[in-house]
Amino acid sequence: MKQAVKTFGAAAVACSLLAGCSSTPPTNSQSLVVNTPPSGSQIEQSVKAQVAMMLEAFTPIAGQALPNQSVLEAYEFRGYEPLWVNKDSVDMSIYKFVDMLEQSASHGLNPVHYHVSTIKQYLDLRAPSSQQLAELDVIATIALSSYAHDLSIGRYEPQLIDPNWRLDAPNKDWKNLLFLDTPSDMVNTLPNIAPRQPEYQVLQNWLVYYQELAQKEGDIRVSAGVPLRLGDEGERVAQLRARLVQLGDIRFSTRKVNEDYFDNDLKAALVRFQKRHDLYADGAAGANTIRALNVSLETRAKQIAYNLERWRWLPAQLEDDRVWVDLTDYTAHIHLNDQTESMKVVIGKPERKTNVFYGRMTYMVTNPTWRVPMRIARENLLPKLQRNPNYLAQHGYKVYDSWSIGAKALDPSSIDWNAIEPEELSYRFEQAADDDNALGAYKFMFPNKFDIYLHDTPAKHLFREHRRAYSSGCIRLERPAHFADLLVANDNKRRAELNKARQSQATKVVSLSQSLPVYLVYFTVVPNANGMPEFREDIYERDPLMAEAMDYLRFKPSESI
Repeated sequence: MKQAVKTFGAAAVACSLLAGCSSTPPTNSQSLVVNTPPSGSQIEQSVKAQVAMMLEAFTPIAGQALPNQSVLEAYEFRGYEPLWVNKDSVDMSIYKFVDMLEQSASHGLNPVHYHVSTIKQYLDLRAPSSQQLAELDVIATIALSSYAHDLSIGRYEPQLIDPNWRLDAPNKDWKNLLFLDTPSDMVNTLPNIAPRQPEYQVLQNWLVYYQELAQKEGDIRVSAGVPLRLGDEGERVAQLRARLVQLGDIRFSTRKVNEDYFDNDLKAALVRFQKRHDLYADGAAGANTIRALNVSLETRAKQIAYNLERWRWLPAQLEDDRVWVDLTDYTAHIHLNDQTESMKVVIGKPERKTNVFYGRMTYMVTNPTWRVPMRIARENLLPKLQRNPNYLAQHGYKVYDSWSIGAKALDPSSIDWNAIEPEELSYRFEQAADDDNALGAYKFMFPNKFDIYLHDTPAKHLFREHRRAYSSGCIRLERPAHFADLLVANDNKRRAELNKARQSQATKVVSLSQSLPVYLVYFTVVPNANGMPEFREDIYERDPLMAEAMDYLRFKPSESI
């Protein structure tokens, strides 16, 4: 390791003494011409010698470990022939690649991670040795592998950032890129391995907009003061108008307006801003609205970058039929049979966060009994029993001496509940299927280790709330009966089974003919229906965890790294 660092360090120091770096290719030839070039065999031998050392020397810069094994495999596949260098020139595509690396900030990634300045320094050498050419080749391939990996499936391991985030769907597109025929093929394929979902591309455009706006204009701030309303006049109204123009809520118009006057058009623009920032949309600029208006462009750009990374953790291709539970919007979007329907949901309260993960729904249960999870029994049920020993009988619960199949039913009045500490509670509780059952008339199962599922609820009033984080982790559906109908709409046999189960009012399992993907996702910035960025409340405080991982180094898109 020390020798590898020394080898690289000497080359880097030598390069730093050269004139300023540039990714612009030489203008007097088609590629970088090497004076008195080394032979091809010399470069190949040097590449083979340098691969192991350079992989060790270029240790990760924050975030996920570089995918070095793939670099080694790519060279072994080629018999250690250089990727970027031939006997008398450097492939022109390397300059396009460097330009891409310098623009990686447009994806919320940091150019520093991809050794841009080091590659440019090597490219500026006018008479490189075979070792220096080999070093350039290996460093550029390391950068290619790392950038392709990060662009395709994300730089960071989600579970290392947030233990409750279990949705990570890596693919091999980035790795396959390393085995294409030529560097030009690899570089030209790079843009295609980024997420292709429209939401990602819209957010990426807004990220670039905020980055460039922060650099060129800076923030227009609205001074604190009394709320601004329709009919008000003054300098603060002009500030409000200018900020809404800057953020895109007011489109440019040649129509002359009184900038200091709060007119109906300004109110409409402010309502649009409030709606896409999860604020009470009354068209008046009170303290909360002004606070949101004054969040810096740099902060907004970072929020978008966090959510681009979250998109990279998702599969490259989403299934046509799927259930998409959008936790921050408290909504389930059901994509079935070429149609999409949405309904409100209730999600886990902040102290009992709903996990982010993927599962496959395989069956539903009508008139289900509820087997109370141990955590809920200890944290919720036991305190209620200690206050009211008759609680179980009053709410249709049975208690069993264990969780085994042959567990014995107990008389709850024979148990001294006040003598039991929460961590000592080991009884199993089940609530019978009735109108008070916590699961309501339906539960929809996609087996997972978190014991999370979709279900009905008797607490219908919660769907009238704007923020609906009230459950113990499971997802409560606004219209579960309609959801059940959608699941069997194209299956006569199972539709008949469902109708029979409803009529019997007994606990029945209705299996699905095909498993259905279920995604529980969490985004704090999404494009709204008009293509504007919608900034949502971070109900589970997951953005600070992203900031801790991603914000160790501040950067601007135009900086030469």
